[in-house]
Amino acid sequence: MAERAGDRPLRVPVCGRDATEMDTQNRKNILLIVAASTAIICMVVLLFFRTSVYTGILRWIVRIFQPFIYGAVIAYLLRPVCEKLEQKLHLKRGLSILLSVIGMFVLITLLLVAVVPELISSITELISRLPAAAAQMESWFSAVLEEQTELLEMVEGTLNVTTQSVSEFLQAHVLPQLRNIMNNMSTGFSGVLSVVKNFVLGTIIAIYLLGSWEKFGLQLKMLVYAVFPHKVADWIRKEVRFTDEKFSGFIFGKLVDSLIIGVLCFLFMLIARMPYAMLISIIVGVTNIIPFFGPYLGAIPSAILILTVSPVRCVIFVVFIIVLQQLDGNVIGPKILGDKLGLSAFWILFSILVFGSLCGVLGMLIGAPVFAVLYDIVRSFVLDSLAQKKEQAILQEYEADRAGDGSPRGPAQPPADPPAA
Repeated sequence: MAERAGDRPLRVPVCGRDATEMDTQNRKNILLIVAASTAIICMVVLLFFRTSVYTGILRWIVRIFQPFIYGAVIAYLLRPVCEKLEQKLHLKRGLSILLSVIGMFVLITLLLVAVVPELISSITELISRLPAAAAQMESWFSAVLEEQTELLEMVEGTLNVTTQSVSEFLQAHVLPQLRNIMNNMSTGFSGVLSVVKNFVLGTIIAIYLLGSWEKFGLQLKMLVYAVFPHKVADWIRKEVRFTDEKFSGFIFGKLVDSLIIGVLCFLFMLIARMPYAMLISIIVGVTNIIPFFGPYLGAIPSAILILTVSPVRCVIFVVFIIVLQQLDGNVIGPKILGDKLGLSAFWILFSILVFGSLCGVLGMLIGAPVFAVLYDIVRSFVLDSLAQKKEQAILQEYEADRAGDGSPRGPAQPPADPPAA
C-alpha cells in the first residue's frame, strides 16, 4: 500500500552495539545536566543567601583539603621556575625541582629574619613619631591658614582624628601581629603550627605534582574526553590551556616585576637616607602587584609617611616614584610581562573595579586574568556565531579594527578544532 503524504516514516528499532552507545551517551547527558544544575543551585544559594550551613560545609571541605590547596598553589608558582631551569640550563627535572624548593625556602627565611624585624622597627618608630609629626603639621597649617579660622579648625580636627585612628590601628592590629610572628618563631612556632604543618605538607605535595605534571595532565585529559563529547572536550582543553597561559604568565611576571620594583625602591631609600625604608619599599612592591591602581595605592600612603618627617624628602620621593613607575611601565613591565592579558586599559580597569568590589584585595589581584579568560570565551562564541551566519563583512571590519589597534591576539576567524587526543 502506498505511503500517504501525512504518514510518518517507520522507525527501525536500534539494537546491539548502537543501542548500548546511545544508552551510554544518554546517561552521560543526564549526568552532566544533573551536575550542572546542582552546581548552579549551590552557587546561587552561596552567592545570594550565604546561609551558615553551606558556608560551614565549605569551610570544612577547605580545611580538609588545605594541604592539597597549599601544594597546588606552590606547584603552580614554582612550575615556571622549573621550566626555565630545564630549558635554559638543561637541568633534569629532579634537580630543577630541588633548586626551586631551596630558593623558595631561602626567600621565606630572608623575609622572616631580615624583613619582619626591620618592618617592626619602622612601625614602632612611626608610632612614636606620630604625635610630634601631627603637632608639626598642625603648626604649619596654623601659619598658612592664620586668617581662615573655620578652615583651620576643620583641618586641625581632621588631622587629630586621622592621627589618632592611624596610631590606634597600628598599635591594635599591625604591630601585635608582627610581634606574634617573631614570638612564635622563638617559641617553637606554637601559634602558627597549623600553617607550618600545611605548608610543609603542601611543599611535599607540590614536589609530587611538579615531578609528575605531565602524568596528572594526561589523566585529567582522559577524564575530560571520557565524560564529554569530543568537540566539547576539545573546547575545554583549549580554554584550560588559555587560562593557564594567562594566569601563570601574569601572576609569575607580576611577582617578579613587583620584586624588582621593591628592591629598586629600597636601594633608593637607603642611598637617599629616606625614613621607613623597609616599610615603604614593601608597601610599594606589594601594591605594585595590583594592575593600574597599584602604584597609586602604594605611593600615596608612603608619601604621607615621609611627609610627617620632612616635606622636602616627600617631594623627592614623589619625583622618584614617578620616574620609577615610568621605568616600570615602559621598560621593566613590557620586558617581563609583554602583553600577557591581551586586554585594553578600559577592560583592565573594569575588571579591577568589578572583582575588587566583589572579592576585595584578592579580586583586584586576580580580576584581570579572570576577566581575560571570560573575555576570550565570549569572543570565541561571538566569532563562531558570526562565522556560522556567514557575516563576513562584520568579521572583516572587526579584523581591520583590531589590526589598526595593534591587538596581539590571533585572527578574527574562529580557530579550527584541535586534533583529537
